[in-house]
Amino acid sequence: MALKVLLLVYDNGSYDHIFPMGVGAIAAILKRDGHEITVWNQDQHHWPDSQLRTYLDENKFDVVLLSLIAGYYQYQKMKNLSKAINSSKNRPFYAMGGYGPTPEPEFFLKKSGCDAVCMGEGEVTISKDDP
Repeated sequence: MALKVLLLVYDNGSYDHIFPMGVGAIAAILKRDGHEITVWNQDQHHWPDSQLRTYLDENKFDVVLLSLIAGYYQYQKMKNLSKAINSSKNRPFYAMGGYGPTPEPEFFLKKSGCDAVCMGEGEVTISKDDP
């Protein structure tokens, strides 16, 4: 069954935008496996965090994925974006991964309200093929 997947790229606070390689790798695997991919790129457009809720209210996705590096700034971004996801009227299944949540998955599950934390390489975990 093909899923509609929203990949989140959060604003890193600079005006030097480089698309995250890990998000690209996950998108490639999902696309290969037949899923429909959309990227909400806050880092490129500098939308306010609250705009994500509006976007989710106006568009229906089966899954939303957030990849998060470690750091206090990124943790604050995750909390605000999680609030937007969890309060959206069309709340999708919400999963996150990356260097931030991997060492403390239970903490991030609790703080974000997400449904799952991916530990390890996301493109391996999300693939329909066995490694």
